[in-house]
Amino acid sequence: MNLPSNASVYHPYPNHSSFQLGDWYWNQGVQKSQGDYMKLIDILGGSSFDVNSMRSMHWKKINIQLGSNDYDEDGEEWEDEDASWKRTPVSIHVPFTCTTETPGPRLYQAADLYHHSLVSVLREKLANVRDSKLFHYEPYQLHWHPSHLDVKVAIYGDLYTSQAFHEAHMELQDSPGEPDCNLPRVIAGMMFWSDAMQLTLFGNAKLWPTYMYFGNESKYRRCKPLCNLSNHVAYFKMVRLPDVWLYEKLTFYFQLPDSFKDFAGRKGMTGECLTHCHRELFHEQWNILLDDEFLEAYEHEIVITCCDGIT
Repeated sequence: MNLPSNASVYHPYPNHSSFQLGDWYWNQGVQKSQGDYMKLIDILGGSSFDVNSMRSMHWKKINIQLGSNDYDEDGEEWEDEDASWKRTPVSIHVPFTCTTETPGPRLYQAADLYHHSLVSVLREKLANVRDSKLFHYEPYQLHWHPSHLDVKVAIYGDLYTSQAFHEAHMELQDSPGEPDCNLPRVIAGMMFWSDAMQLTLFGNAKLWPTYMYFGNESKYRRCKPLCNLSNHVAYFKMVRLPDVWLYEKLTFYFQLPDSFKDFAGRKGMTGECLTHCHRELFHEQWNILLDDEFLEAYEHEIVITCCDGIT
């Protein structure tokens, strides 16, 4: 954060008394204890504490300054951009109606998407010795034969024991392989999850990280943070989820940046057009994630040497 030239040593607090209160409020935990209460009494009763200066203090303004950072002021800066993260511009075509000065579609660069290559994540996963033993390369069916029944009962709980996974695996084995390729063929089940993450205690800055899991692993291990089975693959631009369900289908809305209003103009956008642009921004980010390398692997398979040396 760039400090003003006349800032005090307690910035953004104007004096020592306000700094003491702010430090007590933010750094003593969310749930205050009896000990925290006694610390507050000591602060208020201290000889250097100025009660009168607290009456005109703009606490809301101070908290906003505490929550501001270089990310908000100067745009996105990634210190670990070289750690296999890719930055790809996200552009969409915005349609303008015939009532505007220049009707027709115009290209608008909405943001930059930071992401990993899904194929590189897959290669790294199958080369991981720690996870290989519990990675189910082939599905199987799980049955239970209770004593009071004459037939077995199918048990479902993981993706690799589901009927859908089993049918997909059999369809792959029965399909013609790639020319001159006799390698064993298996399916990797990719599962995606995303939710907003608050960056600071003070401001409203958020990120929308996206994670990828593998359905070839047990759900009981995937949900354990200590297993580290979550693969961080992207930071979507701000997503808003409406509080409605339509025909059991959840609709996603991506929040366009404020600069979009200047680009579109006050009279250039209808509600239907904004909905269209939100949808285009959502799909364009997935187009970047599902790149040519991934689509090639999806359609024509990908050759990977696993950690046990089997290709």
